Amino acid sequence: MTRPDDFDGGMASKRLFGLYPAIVKDIVDPDSLGRIQVSFPWLGDEGASVTAWARLVTLYADDDQGWEILPAVDTEVIVAFEAGALERPYIVGAVWNGRESLPEPPAAPNNKRLLKTRAGSLLEFDDTDGAAKVTISMQSGHKLVLDDAQQQVTLHHSNGAEIVINAAGQVKITANSTVEVNASAVNIHAPMTKCDGVVKCETLITQAVISPSYTPGAGNIW
Repeated sequence: MTRPDDFDGGMASKRLFGLYPAIVKDIVDPDSLGRIQVSFPWLGDEGASVTAWARLVTLYADDDQGWEILPAVDTEVIVAFEAGALERPYIVGAVWNGRESLPEPPAAPNNKRLLKTRAGSLLEFDDTDGAAKVTISMQSGHKLVLDDAQQQVTLHHSNGAEIVINAAGQVKITANSTVEVNASAVNIHAPMTKCDGVVKCETLITQAVISPSYTPGAGNIW
């Protein structure tokens, strides 16, 4: 923690227990330890230059893995000091304060849990009885919906293209232009395959053709 040596009459020797509000100043730790730099507005003008590099308490932290969601600069966070020692600050959470509002106003049933980013990307869990739903969406309109009430999975593109898997096991693909499949081989297994419109191919190999209007080609091959 950096501060004037004589700040507040020798505050360096004091211990602070409890929780204290702080403001995020920087998230790039010069020592690459994952710490967050914070300031303490409650110190007033005299303490405006006082900052500390605080360790972030997170859900999961391990070597080259973990839950990495850092608070943004100017976010209000809550800091505690290990055994009250000022040189050992920890960020234990972030808070809304009226200036920063909740991404969605709470409702009495408290059915929704969500994670929303600055760009508007959203992960939402809806635990409404009989209508549980998980939605992943972007501000542009792209969306993936897992819907228990409809027993349906929907992948939606903002341009209107869509893939829907319903309770009956039907898979419906809707495209605004073409659907392309590229593979070394494509196998389709079904008692019947129905095509509306013209079927065009470079080479057709078949065991039999049944049609009321079929015109063979040269050599009665095609």
